[in-house]
Amino acid sequence: MTTERPAALVGAYAALPSLPADQERFYDGLAGRGIADGLEIPFRAGLGVDIRWLAAQMRGRFTRSVITLIPGTMVRVGATGVFGLASKDEAGRKAALDFLREARVVAEELNQLTGEQSVSALHIHTAPSKTAAREMFARSLDEIAASAPAEGAWSTRLVLEHCDAYAPDVPGEKRFLPLEDEIPVAREAGIGVTVNWGRSAIEAQDPGRPLAQVERLAAEGLLEGVMFSGAGPAGNGYGGAWADAHLPLTEDEPTSLMDADEVRRCLRAAEGAYSYAGAKIQVPGGATVDERLAMVGRVMRLLAQQTS
Repeated sequence: MTTERPAALVGAYAALPSLPADQERFYDGLAGRGIADGLEIPFRAGLGVDIRWLAAQMRGRFTRSVITLIPGTMVRVGATGVFGLASKDEAGRKAALDFLREARVVAEELNQLTGEQSVSALHIHTAPSKTAAREMFARSLDEIAASAPAEGAWSTRLVLEHCDAYAPDVPGEKRFLPLEDEIPVAREAGIGVTVNWGRSAIEAQDPGRPLAQVERLAAEGLLEGVMFSGAGPAGNGYGGAWADAHLPLTEDEPTSLMDADEVRRCLRAAEGAYSYAGAKIQVPGGATVDERLAMVGRVMRLLAQQTS
């Protein structure tokens, strides 16, 4: 249960323009229009941008941000098949632990450059696809906890982002551990769990699955956040049927099953139990900066209405 107003996060990278000047205008708009007070920042092989430039964009305005390891995790899962914190392959599991440490070091550097607690959490995941093991994820978390005194105090906490679970009869995208396996491990390790609307919907090809998972995690006292990315049963300009394509709201993409009512239902179920909520959506490639801000803003206004 949290008494602080939930942070408003935007996974800006999914909607970011290609030109640096436009990217700066986009960040200016997110902050200046009150759309976000934190970012979800992708970590692949590093941040992918100059860290000093990113620190300048964040300083004084995006002070409740999260770094997500999912982009780099999926690249490595694709390359090896065994990379992940829940891997039964020891080399793959150790590589994932090293990758996490790299991300935490970068988060510390970013916080030092901004002079603030700009990044407060890192999203971790139960990779690899199809072969993840609950006991291996638990072992990884135990090793992370055991190494903390030697490495010194981190200023960031870990948050488990649930992704679509492996099911033989559903194609899926990430195909990690089921929530039923993640919950006891997260509880034992003392970390919260975040739901990504689209990935939960993809898991069962069911738009009701995200709400059910939010309700369960809230009841368990483990809900950390809810990120809203859409998904749907038909191909569209962003991707194929049931792809993790970060679809916008239904009003901006008719094939998306994530409409305003679905967002409101999840937020009501989570009320008082989460520390952040946000949006990570794609926009048309040719969209202007203002159009990008408007599409992201439509999701974020729903969040603001629920928390005001």
